[in-house]
Amino acid sequence: MILTRKIQIIPLGEKEEIDRVYKYLRDGIFYQNKAMNQYMSALYIAAIKDISKEDRKELNRLYSRVSNSKKGSAYDKSIEFAKNMNLGYVVKQVKQDFANSCKNGLLCGKVSLPTYRKNNPLLVHVNFVRLRSTNYHQDNGMYHNYESHTDFLDHLYSKDLEVFIKFANNITFKMIFGNPHKSAYLRSEIQQIFEENYKVCGSSIQIDGKKIILNLSMDIPKQELELDENIVVGVDLGLAIPAMCGLNTNDYIRQSIGSKDDFLRIRTQLQSQRRRLQKSLASTSGGHGRQKKLKPLEKLKDRERNFVKTYNHYVSKNVVDFAVKNKAKYINVEDLSGFDSNQFILRNWSFYELQQFITYKAAKYGIEVRKINPYHTSQICSCCGHWEEGQRIDQAHFKCKSCGAELNADFNASRNIAMSTDFV
Repeated sequence: MILTRKIQIIPLGEKEEIDRVYKYLRDGIFYQNKAMNQYMSALYIAAIKDISKEDRKELNRLYSRVSNSKKGSAYDKSIEFAKNMNLGYVVKQVKQDFANSCKNGLLCGKVSLPTYRKNNPLLVHVNFVRLRSTNYHQDNGMYHNYESHTDFLDHLYSKDLEVFIKFANNITFKMIFGNPHKSAYLRSEIQQIFEENYKVCGSSIQIDGKKIILNLSMDIPKQELELDENIVVGVDLGLAIPAMCGLNTNDYIRQSIGSKDDFLRIRTQLQSQRRRLQKSLASTSGGHGRQKKLKPLEKLKDRERNFVKTYNHYVSKNVVDFAVKNKAKYINVEDLSGFDSNQFILRNWSFYELQQFITYKAAKYGIEVRKINPYHTSQICSCCGHWEEGQRIDQAHFKCKSCGAELNADFNASRNIAMSTDFV
């Protein structure tokens, strides 16, 4: 299972060296994204014109070659790829993104052609971020300067932990972990890397303002658990209760995760602050200082986004923990693509992101996440299977008109989801 962690890194050296590093990264990101956009456009035109298989292979060969190759290159001559950066990762990423877009209906006009903007990170070959090894004379990679592994472990949860990355083009970065308490989980993952239990994969680097961020990808082995193929967790997502979990094999075991008040109270406060700030900035037009005046607004946007993401991590972790506790092999969630709801719900709840988090967290334990048709999951009785309009009395109450069962409406829906075999 591949997981990615964001870690701030700072270049070592005097001001002149630091300026050189920033220029190297900014130029690398600019030219890489320009090249990726060119390749993406070429793939799209080739698909529209439906060129032959041989011509497609030749197209891929032309875009797989560096600009100084004797065999030529299809890239613009102005493109200067970052020194020592691997072109193969760029080609692979574009082909993967194009294939995914085609699956989502690019050629039918359902989605637009992917583009790579200036904030798209610089793709980094695994050789520059994996564990440094003197056995194979590998000069680049992650390392520490402690005398022994025991000495490293003694400093692991201290403020003065020092881990470095010998990067391309004679650049050395220092990794910043911050508060030992808040970064305890990240530090434990770094320990797993040095103990070679986790394997570092190809990663990426981006510049966020003045900060350099390493998106470190790790291949984490699945935790082997004894899971029961017959046990399924159903997750009903909503606003009143963000996630209600139930089982297909039990009429009583349940877990409600989060609450409407927890989520909406803070998020609506942040939105109100944004609206007030937008009104005060209404007279701000172009000209000197405009970007500085809009900075507080951008900070509020980031704060709201980070809050939602953190809350989704909290909910998804508890959903997966519930499945692990009950040894469930599967988690069923509703397919909410094209979900018809009012603007308030769509603006304040990130169903898709939450489902993504549940999926990747569940994969760590070998639990499979399946999507089911949400049709009538809230209106069918989970006890007898009877459906009739008006059985769901309100947001919280459900009463079957056939068998008379009275249940919490969200719990009833979660059990229907768990028992459903109408997979999407």
